[in-house]
Amino acid sequence: MIQFKKHTQIGLFFFLIAASLGLLLRFALVVDFDFEYRNFVHTHSHVALMGWLHFGLSTLICYHFIKNQIPTKTYRIIFGSMLFSVIGMTLSFPFQGYGFFSILFSSTFLISTYFYVWAYFKYSLNVINKKSPSYIVIKYALIYMIISSIGPWSIGGVMATVGQDYFWYNTTIYFYLHFQYNAWLPLGLLGILLKILENKDIYIQKSDFSYFIKVMNASLILTFFISILFSKPPHEFYILSLFGCMLQFIVVSIFYRFIKKNKEKITSIFSPIAVWLLKWSGISFVIKIVMQFFGSFPYIADLVTANKFLAIGFLHWIFLGVLTLALFALLEKSKLISVSKLNTTLYLLGFIFTEVAIFYQPFALFFELKTGRIYYFALFIASIVLVISIALITFSQLLKKDKAV
Repeated sequence: MIQFKKHTQIGLFFFLIAASLGLLLRFALVVDFDFEYRNFVHTHSHVALMGWLHFGLSTLICYHFIKNQIPTKTYRIIFGSMLFSVIGMTLSFPFQGYGFFSILFSSTFLISTYFYVWAYFKYSLNVINKKSPSYIVIKYALIYMIISSIGPWSIGGVMATVGQDYFWYNTTIYFYLHFQYNAWLPLGLLGILLKILENKDIYIQKSDFSYFIKVMNASLILTFFISILFSKPPHEFYILSLFGCMLQFIVVSIFYRFIKKNKEKITSIFSPIAVWLLKWSGISFVIKIVMQFFGSFPYIADLVTANKFLAIGFLHWIFLGVLTLALFALLEKSKLISVSKLNTTLYLLGFIFTEVAIFYQPFALFFELKTGRIYYFALFIASIVLVISIALITFSQLLKKDKAV
């Protein structure tokens, strides 16, 4: 029997580790002490993305689509390989940054995801309606996950040919991040949501979905150009980025009409906490598109390039807001975790406080306001709230006596 609940708890534990590392990085801005700051940044980002978001979503996909078809041994080998890789990255990145062992473990993780995709398509072959919206969305999500891996694999070639060239080196990294946070992860979560609704005979209209998926794919390709605006490319690239953002607004409007039409049925399926989390995730997603839209203008794009806090705030907005809030809701609906209104409210407050603190820095810089050490202390305190909330959510799962799922 596959212990999906235990695997989810492992993902939550990695989330807590990532958040604790983030707290350490904030503490280092308050009290000077000697350690390899950049190495811990790499550890923090890898554990958060691969240990938490990837584990959580891949567990949900398997649970909702192929849990009765995939052999337990096969799943355990794939999950075990991913777990081994994340543990390896957690232990190696702090000491060597991008070195032999950290790259080895990162590569092992990518290879493990290929086997995960293979297993999904193999064992869903005869049990899933291939024309259902949920299956199609998950299919594209997994394809984009594979596409995103081109970025990390390309780094070696870039280093060997042009060295750590500013444009090509950063583009390979941004390529990976773009297809992770704009494609694989949000589409995967959307596919799970649609699957839950389809289980209750709530389907998006066929013509609407056909238009939705086409516009979605076009927007994902075009918004990639936002990732290269740091290089101040020709104006055509800014236009393509803006067009991609406008397509995302169309995608949101189509899906919003579907949700609005079936509002009563949908709210009856999810718990009040899950509905609340999904609403906040949706609001965060719309704000994310607005940020991308304005970030497609040359002046704003140059500001983002010049101030790393804008980029950090944007990425945290997506990972901690859009994606994690939705992941909490879908895991709760699937009975893989149990969350309380208190813990999730504390998490949301911690998230908002840290985002306000992060975005205040470029705001203060623009208006020539002082920040000083008190600013970094405020950011540290806000991060403590976030870590406490994640710790409460994580350890509360261990106190539950529910039957294993």
